[in-house]
Amino acid sequence: MKYYAGLMFAAAFSIASAQAQGNLYSLSVNLDDKADSCADLKVKSLGAVSQASEKFTLQGASIEVDGGSRGAIRVRGADRADYSVEACKVAAAADSATAAQMVAGISVNRSAWRVEAHGPAVAQKDGDNWQVYLIVHAPRNGSVDLTTVNGPIEVRDVAGAVKAKATNGPLSIQNCAGTVDAQTTNGPISFSGSGGDVKLSAQNGPLSVKLSGDVWNGPRLDASTVNGPVSLTTPNTFRSGLRVESSGQAPFSCKADLCRNAVADARSDRRSLQMNGGADTVRVSTGNGPVSVKN
Repeated sequence: MKYYAGLMFAAAFSIASAQAQGNLYSLSVNLDDKADSCADLKVKSLGAVSQASEKFTLQGASIEVDGGSRGAIRVRGADRADYSVEACKVAAAADSATAAQMVAGISVNRSAWRVEAHGPAVAQKDGDNWQVYLIVHAPRNGSVDLTTVNGPIEVRDVAGAVKAKATNGPLSIQNCAGTVDAQTTNGPISFSGSGGDVKLSAQNGPLSVKLSGDVWNGPRLDASTVNGPVSLTTPNTFRSGLRVESSGQAPFSCKADLCRNAVADARSDRRSLQMNGGADTVRVSTGNGPVSVKN
């Protein structure tokens, strides 16, 4: 479980898209936790690399960002009134001219409230590769609707509404205390926070949840994965109702202080622990995977 929890988002912004893994000129693009601009990208490839960026602002109460087939999205909430978006375009090819042509073909279309990333329209040779990174600085109370196919989504410090959906890629939601709906089909989810109306859903991938307060300040936290392990970290002083569930056959480790007085239900098909009374304000579950609960 420590392996899964550490792996999930140490590499959240170091991705190689599913289409690119077999390519000769695969890209390794890393954006560390404190980085907030295209200048902070660290790019490696066996091929010639070309990079370009563009930056713009959008006004309004909310924003939609579609990363397309190879887009990574990072959102940071701040004390500001508008949305600042920086698009980082990266390509790798056999030679610099081809890589530069690919970067020039990557388009980021925008309207008053929506941003869409599209790949190069030019024909690509075997081994060519490209990616787009969208870095958004949003109002702290703003609302974001984020979508990508192959790439990570990371949101931090946004107290408004957050919708995040990835097909193949990890999701990281940190310190977002508003309404959160985060879904991924093939990828892990990492969450850290202390409140909100939060729903996290993974189809195939591990789930890591860290509760950072003594109570849950909000209607609920419902976090689930169908096929994947669960790691839950909670303060030993946590007082809100908490329920953890898994399949009856999966390993179940509960070493937190709260586990001492938990009510267990170990039916043949399901296993659950109910802590801090009968309410399930916080509910964490897996269909098929081990569970670890710790302080």
